[in-house]
Amino acid sequence: MMFLFVFCYILFAYGLANMVCYAEGPWGIFEKWRNLAHSISEGFGKLFTCMMCFSTWVGAVASVMDLLFAGFAFTPFNLLIGAVAPWWLIIILDAAMTSGIVWLLHNFEEACERHGTVEYEEAPDE
Repeated sequence: MMFLFVFCYILFAYGLANMVCYAEGPWGIFEKWRNLAHSISEGFGKLFTCMMCFSTWVGAVASVMDLLFAGFAFTPFNLLIGAVAPWWLIIILDAAMTSGIVWLLHNFEEACERHGTVEYEEAPDE
């Protein structure tokens, strides 16, 4: 059962990061959000366009929410070591794991897209 929770958590984190970083969204909401973040600061704007950066914060916020609502554990390290580790260590480990897994999935997806494209040679003019 724990594997299922972790698998769903990874899908949630990847899906959320992918939507915020790349999707336009309904009524262009994600695009407007990214533009607003870039208008505030270049560094803050990068947070919403970088899969690794945004997924780190997804992991940290999810971990904090998980610790606040202790009746239902759903982040990986709260499931694994929540009873014995300090809260700050769980947040750091969840943020790092979420960032790493999302980054791996993102790079795997990009590699599949690059490898799956077919380049056609132009036919010589006759």
